[in-house]
Order: sequence, then C-alpha cells, then structure tokens
Amino acid sequence: MEDIKKINLDDNINLTLIPVKKFKSNLVSIYIQRLLDREETTKNALLPTLITSGSKMYPSAREISNKLDDLYGSSMFGDVGKRGERQVISFKIINTNEKYLDENIFNDVIEFFNEIINKPLLVDGGFDEKYVNIEKENLKTRIQARINDKGRYALERLFEEMCSDERYSISEYGYEEDLDKISPQDLYDHYKEILRTSPIDIVVEGDFDEAEVVETIKKNFTFERGNIIDIPRADYKKEVTEVKEIKENMDITQGKLVMGYRTNIDYNDVDKYYPLVVGCNVLGGGPHSKMFINIREKESLCYYIYSSVEKYKGILFASAGIEAQNYEKTLDLVKQQLESLKAGDISQEEIENSKIGLINSMKSIGDSIGGMSDFYFSQSMGKTNQTVEEIIDNVAKVSVEDIVNIAGDITLDTIYFLSN
Repeated sequence: MEDIKKINLDDNINLTLIPVKKFKSNLVSIYIQRLLDREETTKNALLPTLITSGSKMYPSAREISNKLDDLYGSSMFGDVGKRGERQVISFKIINTNEKYLDENIFNDVIEFFNEIINKPLLVDGGFDEKYVNIEKENLKTRIQARINDKGRYALERLFEEMCSDERYSISEYGYEEDLDKISPQDLYDHYKEILRTSPIDIVVEGDFDEAEVVETIKKNFTFERGNIIDIPRADYKKEVTEVKEIKENMDITQGKLVMGYRTNIDYNDVDKYYPLVVGCNVLGGGPHSKMFINIREKESLCYYIYSSVEKYKGILFASAGIEAQNYEKTLDLVKQQLESLKAGDISQEEIENSKIGLINSMKSIGDSIGGMSDFYFSQSMGKTNQTVEEIIDNVAKVSVEDIVNIAGDITLDTIYFLSN
C-alpha cells in the first residue's frame, strides 16, 4: 500500500486518495455524515436511491443506464448506513481504469457523477413526485422486510431497548409512519440543507494520476457551504442500574437470544479498545471461541453463537439461535464464559487463534475494491487515522493481562429474547 493522501477541498469537505495498483477499476465514493435524528432519518434514507434515479441531464433510469454503458460499463449506486450515532449517506461510482481503455474517461465519469449529485431532477421546485412515490414504496418494503432476517431483527430490537434514550436506537432506514408526511418540495429543501451543512468525504481508490484526480475533483465537485453541523462523539459511557429483560413472541421455529453489555471503553483508547476486541473474539469470535466450544459444541444448545463489539458505542453483544426451552441454561453459560474471561482463564491457543482471525480479517480489507475506501473513511470519521498495519500491530501486542484489565468493567445491560 502506497501513501494515503488527504486534502481539504473546502469547509469540511475532505478528499482522500488511496493508490492501489492491483485493481482494473477506480472507485469514487462520497460519504455525507448526519447526526442520527428521529425527525430526519426517514428523509435521509429516501435520498440515496432517489438521487441516483434521475438528474436534470439524465431524467430517467434508462438514460442513466445508457450513460453508464457509454462510460465503458461504469456502475453507480447509493445507500444509507449507521455508524455509531451517525447516519451516513453514500454515493459510489466505479469505472474501468483508463490504462485498459483507448481513451481517458475519468473526467467524463466525474462530470457525470457531479451531475447526479448536484443537479437532481426537479419538477416545480421539488423532486419529481413520481420518483419520490416509487422510492417511498421501496423504502417501506425495506423497512417491513427487516422482520425477515430474525437474527438481525432481534439485534436491532436489543439496541432499541438498550439505548432507548440514546440516538443509537434510531433506525438508519427511517420509519414507515413518517413517509406520508414527506413532500417532494420538503425533501429537496432538506437535500440542499444536507449538502450545505454536512461533513462530506470524497474518497478515490485505484490506480490513477494524482494530479489529474485532484484537478478533476476540484473542478467538478463544488458545493454551496455554510453553518456546517458539528457531530459530537457518540456517548459511550453509561452506568447500568438494573438489567433489562425483554421477551417477545413471534411465529418462528428458532428463538433468538441477544445480550447487550456496556464496556464504557472509548475506541480512541488503544490501550483498552484492542484488548476489548481481542477479548471479544476469545469470547465468541469463531470456532475457537469459548462460547462456540462450550455452549454450541459441548452442550449442543444453539444453532449459532457469536459475540461482537459495536465500536463507536463501546457495546459488546452476544447473539445465539436457540430452542426456547434452552433459554435459561444458555443465558447462564454465556455469563459463565464472560466470567472465565474476566478471571484470565484464557489459553495461549485461544488468544493466538483470536489474534490470527482478527489480523487475517484486517489483511483482507484490501482484497476487493471499496474495502480500503470504507476503512479510511471510518478512520477519518472517528478521528483515529490509523493504518491497517498499525491496527494489526495493536492487536498483536494484546496480552491476557490486558484483557483481564478491561474485562472486569464489562456489565450486562439488556437481555432480549425473541421466541414462539
């Protein structure tokens, strides 16, 4: 990996250049950050697919598709996600590297991308109502479909209950009951406000000429800016006064148990955060982990079981698919595995296998185009600015003693169980 370069283009608009020679494509990503807000999350969720469905010059999906074909089969898409207490709207376009073509197309690609982002299709001072209604229906379907993945649904319900008085409980996909209140004019006004006030990151990944990329991006991407919002660090500290236990019923064949723990650890504190990550992997990071071996293999109590860390909120959670009659026993055994971790009952094999798994995962970030873009945006967003190599070094240095030092403060906050 060559040096990553960051350039400030305007008021809180940053350009990150990631030179990678192994891909035959170049990727340009735009990330727009918003603070998760119940009043605007549904509007934000509508925007990515709406913006990419039509523009002033290319007013239909067919014309956009034809233009992408003209650009040697380029592809473009938009999405929305949640990172801690931030809602991130993203737009991406991927095109064939000019080295494999008989003409230079990067400037045309960026001109087209800017047309899509900055010159949306308007009717009577608002977005085209026809497209807005289509995207409302699509978003409604997406919101309703979350129930289809019962494991993911249970995890979302855990966070809603566990963080009920925190922004993290807000859905990045918005709420069905809000859709009818959103007009094409209001949505367009909101979009203009987003472009004017939000932190924006533009990330270019691939094999490119740096000077050409910088000049092309500066020439095309111009935004009217003012009153840039300040997005505070998500609050990661919370004292647990009592454990919440929520049980819900649904017509399902397999129960879903999710347990949420407060760690009160800041991801910027490398002396605590990486022991937490490694410790979580020892607990439930794969076939080598305590929960997998002692609960799934030895006791045959679950169909799957794992643990993970929500980086920005400092929340550790354990998730398992179980039969309803195994609820109490599984609950007790998960608690036992964590107590074992706190006591330092960690073999050399367990910690080494956990480190190997995490390090291999980090090394694979650059295996496909887009991985490094998302990684370096996350580093920039969190103001950590660590490289993959630095993170690998931090993981490799973690000892059993380091894990014990942080594990004692891990506290159960909420238990959620979905069953029939």
